[in-house]
Amino acid sequence: MHPWKESDGNIGGGRSNVPGKPAEVMAITIADDRRLSNLERNKRVVQECLDNSDNQTITIIYELYIKQHPTLTLQGVADKVNLTPSAVKKRRAKFFEMMRAELGW
Repeated sequence: MHPWKESDGNIGGGRSNVPGKPAEVMAITIADDRRLSNLERNKRVVQECLDNSDNQTITIIYELYIKQHPTLTLQGVADKVNLTPSAVKKRRAKFFEMMRAELGW
């Protein structure tokens, strides 16, 4: 009827890592929200630019920047999409210019 319970020697607990003042909590929430909304905006812009690109440019960007473990060099990507390395560089630059215009830089 009365099971044994081990007593807790940590009376009072520790300190919280979250500020106890509501204004500070709100400031942290707003800062996190801004960062999150910027990340979401950047993701949307990258996706729109990929949607407006041709298959070779998509392959170039995927192989160089999006792939989890990139294994190809610029020359390897050029061989994969049957272009010269300078053509790959031009397509990559055009993609980044499109992103820059969308982001308003």
